[in-house]
Amino acid sequence: MERFQKVARVDELRPGQSKVVMVKSRAIALFNVDGQYYAIHNSCPHEGGPLAEGRLKGFVVSCPWHDLAFDVRNGQGTDGGGYCVGSYEIRIEGADVLIGPRRKI
Repeated sequence: MERFQKVARVDELRPGQSKVVMVKSRAIALFNVDGQYYAIHNSCPHEGGPLAEGRLKGFVVSCPWHDLAFDVRNGQGTDGGGYCVGSYEIRIEGADVLIGPRRKI
């Protein structure tokens, strides 16, 4: 993704909520943490669990299948197992949420 693409409106996600958005056939989990939006790859690298369906506590989402946890700000695993998922740049333009390029780790 080289350009930013509109994927949602800010009023679609209340704080603490998430949803899956599709960008170029890629499922991305979009999170609202206290009014700030974050996006990570939706598939857990362990066994493909849907991260958008996981439990969000602060900036950490836990995979609903096996509880591996990831920081939604950067996609880094928080369990020390070396797992990580891609994270994406976010922009808010008016009432629109846009996802851009994958962040460099």
